[in-house]
Amino acid sequence: MRQSVHKNQFLSLLGMVLLGMSLLFINPGLGFTDDTSLNKTVYTTTHARLSVEQAWDTYHHAALGGTLASPIVQTELEENLHKSRALLAEAYDAEEKGDSQQTQKLIKQILKITEKVNLESQEQKQ
Repeated sequence: MRQSVHKNQFLSLLGMVLLGMSLLFINPGLGFTDDTSLNKTVYTTTHARLSVEQAWDTYHHAALGGTLASPIVQTELEENLHKSRALLAEAYDAEEKGDSQQTQKLIKQILKITEKVNLESQEQKQ
């Protein structure tokens, strides 16, 4: 009796393994794949978010230190920082919808804006 129970368990396990292997051959996407496109998008969106945060920190440091070139520059920098946050929200939405082309386009705009903010925040008064 005991042997038949073990035999049935072994056959059930063997059947499940064979079923799993056949599913992997039918659709390899169900198993482990090397699809890094999602990870790249997440990384670049994260990179954009960190860039926005760094730009805000650089701006605040300069604003609190009184070293921004002029009030006009301060206003322009604030507008660009708010624009970068809005673009970041759009990038997250595009990423969520799976539109990687739009996500990449928005991220490039964000990085361009934040680079400009970082540079202009470090310009000293004359």
